[in-house]
Amino acid sequence: MAYFLFRTQIISKANRSAVACAAYRSGEALYSERDGLMKKYGHRDVPPETYILAPKHAPEWVYNRERLWNEVEKVEKQHNAQLAREIIVALPTQLTNEEQTQLLLDFCKENFADEGMVADIAIHRDKKHNPHAHIMLTMRPFNEDGTWGQKRKKVNGKSVHLTNWNDKETLLKWRKNFADKINEKFKEKGIDDRVSHESYEKQGIDKVPQIRLSREAYQYEQRMKREAEKQGKPYEPVTYYGKLNQEIQRINQELKVLKQKEKVVSISDYQEEKSLNETIESIRKNASLNDVEKASLLLVAKRAKSYVDFAVARRVYHDLAEGNWKKKIDSQQLKLRALKNVINKAYHVYQQEPKQVIQYGFHPGKFNEQLREKIAQLKEMEKSFENELTKYEAVLKKAELALEVQKRLTEEEFRVLYPHAGADFRIEEKHHAVQYFKDTGGVLPESDIPAYAAKKEQEIHRMPTFAEQTRNMYQSLFVLNRTIQKQSKERMEALKARDFEQAFEASRKIEQCMLRKEKMSKELEENKAVLQAILSEHYGRDVSITNTAALLRLHELVERGESSKDLEADLRRIHVSEQQKLERMPKPETEAQIMEYQYRQHVADGLLEAIEEAQRANDRKKYEKDPTKKRQRRRYRGQEFER
Repeated sequence: MAYFLFRTQIISKANRSAVACAAYRSGEALYSERDGLMKKYGHRDVPPETYILAPKHAPEWVYNRERLWNEVEKVEKQHNAQLAREIIVALPTQLTNEEQTQLLLDFCKENFADEGMVADIAIHRDKKHNPHAHIMLTMRPFNEDGTWGQKRKKVNGKSVHLTNWNDKETLLKWRKNFADKINEKFKEKGIDDRVSHESYEKQGIDKVPQIRLSREAYQYEQRMKREAEKQGKPYEPVTYYGKLNQEIQRINQELKVLKQKEKVVSISDYQEEKSLNETIESIRKNASLNDVEKASLLLVAKRAKSYVDFAVARRVYHDLAEGNWKKKIDSQQLKLRALKNVINKAYHVYQQEPKQVIQYGFHPGKFNEQLREKIAQLKEMEKSFENELTKYEAVLKKAELALEVQKRLTEEEFRVLYPHAGADFRIEEKHHAVQYFKDTGGVLPESDIPAYAAKKEQEIHRMPTFAEQTRNMYQSLFVLNRTIQKQSKERMEALKARDFEQAFEASRKIEQCMLRKEKMSKELEENKAVLQAILSEHYGRDVSITNTAALLRLHELVERGESSKDLEADLRRIHVSEQQKLERMPKPETEAQIMEYQYRQHVADGLLEAIEEAQRANDRKKYEKDPTKKRQRRRYRGQEFER
């Protein structure tokens, strides 16, 4: 098996300079604005081969290596900020220099530049037996306008990444994609060799991996080896890890000998497992598929860039049904609806009071001309949307068909393994039972399938809880309200400047936000009713609080078992805690920090209102008449009254 290396490290501002790192790897002299020094390193016999790849919406200056990393160091203000991620990869010696370069550039474009990162690539060929590449990646995404975006945001009081670039799963995907590209190139050239991104254990290889030495340790070991050869002595490692690798080599040799001595314990078990494997494999190999089904599976394979089974088909289908493309379609649809509403409102206002159309961004004297322009713009947008929707629905339909094919094949595989199983198992459970056999060669007991499948499903994707969904809606509504206020202010400023186009655009954005707010508010009210019912049962009284933040915080106390069973006392405790958090927050400077501070203040104010609301409800209850108490009547001068 060919050699595979894919190593990552973070370049931190605390102890390193991104400009200096880029200078060393590229072999260029770069000026660092942070310390005012020129970063220049020794001459290389073989100059590095360098490239910069960037996303389409990145500004032009990213292709200037010196400015790129100086800008990175300026935008990352914390003393210990992560400046860059460096990936070091070994390039396969079985390929020519040109093939190595093209393979690397294709990989970097698909996995980094197309995902929003700038990739600064330096290929080093100083030693013929060790061609490798250093890839420095930006850690912060770019906004659509070419400005730096945010790396993190606060969600439920916790700071979370806005990209998946730091996820372990993403790193594993990169490693796999690089190995796959190398193997595809080997296959294309007819090279009978392969690489793997997986550990020896996962590959099923009975071998202990050696430890990669640091550069200093490697160079020292090489020097001691040359000296031993000169003196005619047998070479013995001198560093700790060098000695450890020698011991690992001895263990691997022993494992190899033991494996050669292994015998099959049970021929009948071996034959039974082999028979099951062959039957399972034949189901997919001999599957009868029509042209439409084949085309659908091919489409899914291209989108997933992998072999298609039930899990892959399901993931691609859900990505299409609920992912970014679907969100883009919904956003375009909402934008069209908002544009129609603004045009209709402006038209009706013009019929009654022509001067009032100015509030929608129309000039009263040029209303008809502007109206025709906006209607033409609307029709163009509708046409573009219909084309996009048609394309999306066609791809979604194919993905759905591919999923149905995979369900059918999974059902057949399951019947081979469990011929007497009932019809109670869900397709997801059947898939995981079949996959367990493919991974281990064993057959799960039927009674263990549901629990095993549930565990696997939890590993694949975690659904947000009811409370988390409610909290996300509440925060989104807060942001929407702030956006409406901001756009209203911008519209007013545009009208003062007689910029009718800008005023119209602000009106459209306000209308779009109002439509989203209307839909989300309705969903939130339904969730609040559920929270109120849960809390009413817990506190033994009617909890009619309307503030969502208060309901969520009370629900958290109940879930954690920290509630005092006294509604007012719990609310006061939560309010004090929120006020303390607010006081500890640093002075907001950036727009994101200001928004976070405003949200915290909004929550604190809402909690205070909830305390007053609960107190008023409690006071009302004291003076309410008991409906079970017998009413007494008495007369006074011929009149009756209750007491």
